[in-house]
Amino acid sequence: MPMEIDYIDPKNFGLVHTVLSEEHQALCWSILKKNAPTEAVWEGNTLLSVPRKLKQWWITEDKDKFEREILAPLVSAYIDKYGLPGKVETTHKQGLKFSRFWCRASTRHDYHALHDHRSIMTFVTWLHNPVNSEDEKRDQWGFRPEAGEVILTYNDTCGKLRKYIIPMSPQKNGTMMVFPSDINHMSQPIHSTDEYRICLAGDIAYDSYSIGEEEGVIT
Repeated sequence: MPMEIDYIDPKNFGLVHTVLSEEHQALCWSILKKNAPTEAVWEGNTLLSVPRKLKQWWITEDKDKFEREILAPLVSAYIDKYGLPGKVETTHKQGLKFSRFWCRASTRHDYHALHDHRSIMTFVTWLHNPVNSEDEKRDQWGFRPEAGEVILTYNDTCGKLRKYIIPMSPQKNGTMMVFPSDINHMSQPIHSTDEYRICLAGDIAYDSYSIGEEEGVIT
């Protein structure tokens, strides 16, 4: 009689990925340019220049439209697949809130060091990637092993630190991901062009003003 074998996957949290339609990409461009600093100089959807201290700006106008048409379906898909990432540590259930929304324009040698966010879920939408990260890595081969890439770090079930590497290229324009805010992530620099790499990002947090039923409180 053959041995019966079962496979058990301990609870873990993944990523949700999509490529936005041309219509949704156009909406993103419209929103980020509408909220951009007045000092930013554009030619169509090409950012020609922006002061160094203004390369990241908040998105406030049309935030609700982005949430309704683009963000909400991905957040729902994430919760349907994985549930809420993280342990509930409140006495009552709380709603979720689209808490922060910004645009980042990065150019030659700019990078974002390893960090996490004080939220529940984080998203990134890459709208313009000027170069292929594989080409960036070949420049001074061996000295720039992750140039131009986006990296997420996490511990596997054995406690070992792992990297999830996301290569970037113009073919990835319109890519959007949702992942737990506790996952440390970073954006490696590009070195071969002064053209801007542009992305939208934001957070979904527990809403402190949306209180629901008790979470199994002992009475």
